[in-house]
Amino acid sequence: MYNGNIIKQLLAEKKIQNKELLNYLGTEANSSLSQIVNGNPTVRRLEKVADFFGVSMDVFFNREKPYQTFSTNDLNNLQLFKDKIELLEKLLEEKDKRITLLENLNQALSKK
Repeated sequence: MYNGNIIKQLLAEKKIQNKELLNYLGTEANSSLSQIVNGNPTVRRLEKVADFFGVSMDVFFNREKPYQTFSTNDLNNLQLFKDKIELLEKLLEEKDKRITLLENLNQALSKK
């Protein structure tokens, strides 16, 4: 179910004035924000709101998982995760090489 109050929460968390969001949406009347928060906005309008905050449209609906914003810290974490994945891939590659070497050695010894 749609929860427009999340828009108010995001505005407060990011310390953004209503006017900035309304300007981004191309409207200026405060009643427009009320309509978005309390009403049933169109998908197109809600998509613009999500783009403004840099979040998925999912966040505006009551779901089992709570919404999470994507911050610059997440970008740093993302790079850290990519680095760790790259290291793990290298380790797996080295492990596979060692297994192949040990299998070849085992075959050579069992032939004797």
